[in-house]
Amino acid sequence: MPANELEATVKVPRLVTLLEVADLLRVSPHTIRAMVRQNRLRPVRICRRLLFSQDEIARLLGRAK
Repeated sequence: MPANELEATVKVPRLVTLLEVADLLRVSPHTIRAMVRQNRLRPVRICRRLLFSQDEIARLLGRAK
């Protein structure tokens, strides 16, 4: 399978780090961790890292309005 066909079939979302989300929302990283504990924000866990999809961040912002 050529590389360009593989790119068309596999779409990997860009994941944002906890610090990037905190900076974007202008809150502390502690607040983001609290939102995860309260199930208000769902991370993608890779090892011990908390990463967030852009769709998840948009969902959170959509609920806040």
